[in-house]
Amino acid sequence: MYLYSVDRTLTFTSEDMVLFKESPFACWMERLTLENPAHGVAPDAGSVPPGDSARRQDAVAELLANNGRQVTVIDWDAPETLRRSETLAAMRSGTEFIVNGQLAVGPLAASSQLLMRTSGYSELGNHLYIPCDTQGKTNRHDAFRLCFLADLLHSVQGVLPPQMVMFRRGGQALHLKTEDHIFHYRAVKQHFMAAQREFRKHRMPDPALSVHFGRWSACANDVLRQRALQGDAHWQTQERHELALTPPECDVPLARERTVETTDAALQGLEFIGSGGASMAYASGGRAARAGDRRRRPVPPAALGEALAPSAETQQVDPLSHPLDAAGFSVARRFEAPPRGRTPLPHAEPPDNDVDREQGAPRRFTPVPFSASLNTSDSFEG
Repeated sequence: MYLYSVDRTLTFTSEDMVLFKESPFACWMERLTLENPAHGVAPDAGSVPPGDSARRQDAVAELLANNGRQVTVIDWDAPETLRRSETLAAMRSGTEFIVNGQLAVGPLAASSQLLMRTSGYSELGNHLYIPCDTQGKTNRHDAFRLCFLADLLHSVQGVLPPQMVMFRRGGQALHLKTEDHIFHYRAVKQHFMAAQREFRKHRMPDPALSVHFGRWSACANDVLRQRALQGDAHWQTQERHELALTPPECDVPLARERTVETTDAALQGLEFIGSGGASMAYASGGRAARAGDRRRRPVPPAALGEALAPSAETQQVDPLSHPLDAAGFSVARRFEAPPRGRTPLPHAEPPDNDVDREQGAPRRFTPVPFSASLNTSDSFEG
């Protein structure tokens, strides 16, 4: 990630998504460092910032030109603004190969080693381009990086490239079907962009949920060590103290954030929660993270049933989402368990002569769904 030289907007590359899908913690630290270099947390000794894995491919351009192919070479050292415009102009002209190009759409940008023209119809005309990897080395993230370029090409030419090509040593060409890889990329992209929209400098992702820590291993280990030393008792005691000081008649926001005690003063003031947002639980204590949450006024018992009853106005819910995730959805059910050893089926009505041996009265039982968490319909009927 970097700040675009023209308008200083935050720009993300394929390397950022590769880092995010393995280490949300390291990706968060890199953005924090970019936006606030003086945060005081030092990277690992001898480490270097992540950079673009793409390299200039002048040798490939020379080889193609010697074979009589039509090649447009973009100056690798030119300003990014010029590289972007020249790459787009070459695509519109329909040149056969574009080497060292630069693609950008919105906050996403990437260097393209080789773009190859193929037959088809697109917004460019009666041709379109597919991305190629010509570095000759195999990496487990190669297909993902090509999907990043294919996504950018989809926005530029209006058509998703049907194939992606990886050229390897010895002249071997590995053709990948884009549809076999693009859906994984799109899922990662969705989570990545959501994390960037919700980025807060005091909301660090839980390091324990990352595969590795990038160049921030020392910082992550300090966080995990202090969490283990403090344990759950520290958080439970502080939470009880806050509840005792909260007036029950007022809605009081959680104004202050818990401070993680650490020997490194630069780590103070950071709240370590999951990258999924404020609804994710703290790994240290299993508490829900409630950044910006408000304490609610206690509801009288008489009004509890009315408060939990479904609203008369049905809220529009995404059909792909779980009904329990919808805002305003609640389930009010009462279930009085029968004595041990005599448990009826979930929907079975108790017989008239089914009498509690201890109480001497018919057992009360209200049917409920077997598991509300397994209900996947758009509405819930009690």
